[in-house]
Amino acid sequence: MSTQPSQSIALPKTLYKFFSRYSDRFLSRWTVLGLDIVLVWMTYFMAQLISANFQWVSVRWAHLPQRAGLLTLSYLIAFFIHKSYVGVVRLSGSKDFQRLFLSTLTALVLIIPAAYLLTLYQFSRVTLLVQSMLFLITSVGGRLAVRSLFLSLQLRKSSKGSGILIVGAGSMGRAAANAIKQESRQIETIIGFIDDNKSKTGKSVNGIPILTLEKALQKDFIEKNNLGKLVIAIKNIPASRLKEISNIAIELGLQVKRVPPISNWVNGELTAKQIRPISLEELLGRDPIQLSYETLNGFIKGKTVLVTGAAGSIGSELVRQVMKQDPKLLIALDQAETPTYQLDQEIRTYPNYSHFKTIIADVTDEYRMAYVFDQFGPQVVFHAAAYKHVPLMEENPGEALKTNIHGTRIAAKLAYESKVESFVMVSTDKAVNPTNIMGASKRAAEHVVSYYNRQPGNQTRFVTTRFGNVLGSNGSVIPLFKKQIEEGGPLTVTHRDITRYFMTIPEAVRLVLEAGHMGQGGELYVFDMGNPVKIYDLALNVIRLSGLEPGRDIQIIETGLRPGEKLFEELLADGETTKATHHPKIFIANAQNLSIEQIEGMIDDSNEDSTKWLNHIEEYQPDI
Repeated sequence: MSTQPSQSIALPKTLYKFFSRYSDRFLSRWTVLGLDIVLVWMTYFMAQLISANFQWVSVRWAHLPQRAGLLTLSYLIAFFIHKSYVGVVRLSGSKDFQRLFLSTLTALVLIIPAAYLLTLYQFSRVTLLVQSMLFLITSVGGRLAVRSLFLSLQLRKSSKGSGILIVGAGSMGRAAANAIKQESRQIETIIGFIDDNKSKTGKSVNGIPILTLEKALQKDFIEKNNLGKLVIAIKNIPASRLKEISNIAIELGLQVKRVPPISNWVNGELTAKQIRPISLEELLGRDPIQLSYETLNGFIKGKTVLVTGAAGSIGSELVRQVMKQDPKLLIALDQAETPTYQLDQEIRTYPNYSHFKTIIADVTDEYRMAYVFDQFGPQVVFHAAAYKHVPLMEENPGEALKTNIHGTRIAAKLAYESKVESFVMVSTDKAVNPTNIMGASKRAAEHVVSYYNRQPGNQTRFVTTRFGNVLGSNGSVIPLFKKQIEEGGPLTVTHRDITRYFMTIPEAVRLVLEAGHMGQGGELYVFDMGNPVKIYDLALNVIRLSGLEPGRDIQIIETGLRPGEKLFEELLADGETTKATHHPKIFIANAQNLSIEQIEGMIDDSNEDSTKWLNHIEEYQPDI
């Protein structure tokens, strides 16, 4: 039986006021038990009339009180055995109806032998069967009516957007429904389930209808049922489907939430507080790259690891993930004092904090860096130190040269001289056909890493990872949008059609770790990042996920492309191809490297603190 919550029950005004006044109170279990006993008497009397074909004179009035008393005793025993009176009537579900069925069956089993043995009381077995059916129908029907009544009243009283749709009518969806019912205190109401399985649509779960996506996510249906939230409760929903459903719901003004994996439930049970808002990462519409730490085969365990740029977004996540792999010592090196201190405070909570050390140093200070290599003897180096902001580097090209090129040269040179096992540099898709100083400096850094990998007698595996923008990283577009929303807007985008590849910080770090493990030396790793994302669409989603309406609550304005900014990013340069690796999402770019002599000339020209080094970056196209 399905319940249509949008249809309120017509009540006399006085009765409506009475129920409205007491709609937030609960009947005690003893009151419910008493009402069920009254229902037993009423249905027994009705069964007597039915058995007598509604002929008053044909009813067996003799010993009626004794028969009613024995029947009441049978039901009382059954009620206490199955606890059918326990629970909140307005929240009655399949378990409550099951208890009523078992109670009725048990009472019948108890009273039938009495009917055979106590012939004096003139029991009619047909009457007992009719009574049991009447009681079951009226008790279940009564509870459904009460639930529907209070649901209707609650919808009248509730605030805007109190209705909830749950995507997924399976076990996870039912768990979400139960959690919401138990903790919402009737402030929120579950209107229906959405399921793609056509065999389920049209049916119901505990009286809650199962609908199709097309029917439920319609403006009229949403307004009619006072909908405000959509909860996604499907275990292995494809990322593209998750994005599709979420975008439709967000555009209709619904708040989208998601049930966490079962492994994250508290003691194996879901609570309403664990149902979290959907994240921007989940709206990218692609399945995240999954890399297992087990496949690293001891790449980190028991070794001394150096992370440069350790206080940055990528560097700090590298620190977190490397610490989980039991290194002998992790050296977190950065020139920024405050974020390095904050990182140290975070790692203090790790059980192996004694294997962690922070170093304040500038990667462009060759003497300081040489001291770190000599003092600690790192076996694995992750080079994440770099300047990355395009407009700032356009205005300060000398700093991009010093940090991104010379800093990389110093770190790679020391790794080569110290016979470090593995050196992994973090690069960027802006190094592909660069149109700005930052991108060109990172392409030059890729050449520097390749240079040291090709040195005679080299014993270090030098590899590079190249990926797109990182969601949530320091100074990236997402924190900027959130800050602009906090300030009341507007959100600024440089161009309505500008697109970027995006990945999450954990994904970026997993790629860096995997590259360090699988690289034999000289590889430049890229990976399938799915389709590029329009920054304008990202801005729309940030606004809607904040519960606001674009154009009404927050405006989006175009500011024009900045110097050196590209409309579209690329992962491969012209003429570059890729070859597969053991991971289906990770590829090796067949990059076009400069010769040893050309790289040496580039380094010599960069020592003059001028832009002559740019002449060696053939792909550099500043006019585009």
